[in-house]
Amino acid sequence: VCFVLFLIVGANVANLQLARANARRRELSLRMALGAGRWRLVRQLLTESLLLAAMGALAGIALAVWLGRSLLWMLPPFGWPVEFDFSPNADMLGFIVLLCCAGSLLTGLAPAVHSVRSGLMEALKEGGRSGTSGAGQNRTRGLLVVSEVALALVALVGTALFARSFQNARAIHPGFDPSNVLFAQYHLDTFCQNPEQRAQFCYRLRDRIRGLSGNAAVSFANSVPLSIGSGQRSDVRVEGYVPGPNEEMKVSSATVAPGFFDTLRIPVLEGRDFTERDDRDNARVVIVNQTFAQRYYRGDSPVGHRVLVDGAWATVAGLVKDSKYYRLTEPPTPYIYLPYLQRHGSEFWTAFFIRTVGPARGSIAAVRREATAIDPNAGVAEVVEFAEMVAGSLYAQKVAAALLSVLGAVSLLLAALGMYSVLAYAVSQRLHEFGIRLALGAEPSDVVILVLRRGIALTVAGIVIGTVLAIAAMRMAAGLLVGVSPGDPVVIAGSALFLGAVALLASYLPARRATKVDPVVMLREQ
Repeated sequence: VCFVLFLIVGANVANLQLARANARRRELSLRMALGAGRWRLVRQLLTESLLLAAMGALAGIALAVWLGRSLLWMLPPFGWPVEFDFSPNADMLGFIVLLCCAGSLLTGLAPAVHSVRSGLMEALKEGGRSGTSGAGQNRTRGLLVVSEVALALVALVGTALFARSFQNARAIHPGFDPSNVLFAQYHLDTFCQNPEQRAQFCYRLRDRIRGLSGNAAVSFANSVPLSIGSGQRSDVRVEGYVPGPNEEMKVSSATVAPGFFDTLRIPVLEGRDFTERDDRDNARVVIVNQTFAQRYYRGDSPVGHRVLVDGAWATVAGLVKDSKYYRLTEPPTPYIYLPYLQRHGSEFWTAFFIRTVGPARGSIAAVRREATAIDPNAGVAEVVEFAEMVAGSLYAQKVAAALLSVLGAVSLLLAALGMYSVLAYAVSQRLHEFGIRLALGAEPSDVVILVLRRGIALTVAGIVIGTVLAIAAMRMAAGLLVGVSPGDPVVIAGSALFLGAVALLASYLPARRATKVDPVVMLREQ
């Protein structure tokens, strides 16, 4: 969409350059009559374009840095510091310089060459005393408007599709309940010397938080649902299951403490949850999700069957409902849970989940206080609402929807300005003609229809081309859309109608101005 917006801006600037160059046809023709070479005039016009582009680029860099910081406003709390560097660097500045130079050449070269390629007599024949544009310029300006409308439709369709995709993604249930849950992540390696101290800290903190009033459940794990990262994966071998050729027997896994499923309200469909007795002195157990059972047990109950996990046999003690583990938009994936007391030792951090009776925010200070009481270094950990953490999984879609909305609005505005400028300029060049028509008995509505006809023709041509481009462009981005088709007819039709309405309004304003012409004044000037 940024590239589409760049093209729209280029078309608008080229249109303005054409109008500006046409207004200077007399000056340029006179310079050529006095001996100035054509390429000297082209260099002058290109230099002016480069100066304008440089001024715009400097203002744009400052605006881009300021707008870039607005992305932090949409950033949810992650539980650890996240920094973005928005300072300009040499690569970015170099790219901007090259882009501005290319844009200046593209938007300034054609109008410059168009203005000086005709001789003095041709310029006088086309411009006359009224300074009207020639047929070549009118065609060029019309083609630029058509391209603006087509590109604006691509931006509008993209904006509408990604906005609907974002809403669809927000409506996806993650398979657990993040409401009224606090999240805290403790980097155990910073204040615990060995695995025993890490386990001791986790259980002491759990017991202290359990003793606080207003807390319904507490647990911890080495994995955070819908967090950044790919999580841990375990090598598995399922008893009675024969892997297919080249089938990868690696499954995503998490080490969790007892009460994890109850805290996040992940339903246990069969069997049981982990308990304090699932330690290294007892038989190893695991819990699997629905997709794991469907893939490896063909729908049969997995409870009681054995699974080899990371070289050790374990018995499936329970079956839990599927949930989302890394992305809200991910397909169902096999997942296996391991008991903390049997698997802890190598972890460097642990995530705590605290379900509260009332609003979770009210217990933040108490959780921090209990962690500090055990170890002052643990008190610096950020404690946030888990619902805000889950919202962070949609950060990319949220930013895309927000940026596309802004860029779509800017594209629409630029296309409307382009349409208005072309028709307004055309009306100003035909004021004498309109005055004569009105003097000969034409109605003001006839003049309005005459102007609107050209605007509608340009708009329809742009919408037809834009529809083809939008469908092709959105098909390339189909993998980023959630629950919406790249060629959604409702979105395309709605965007086309909205763009057509805006273009019609932009056409009507110059048309209305044409009806205000005084025929007597125009005839006297003629």
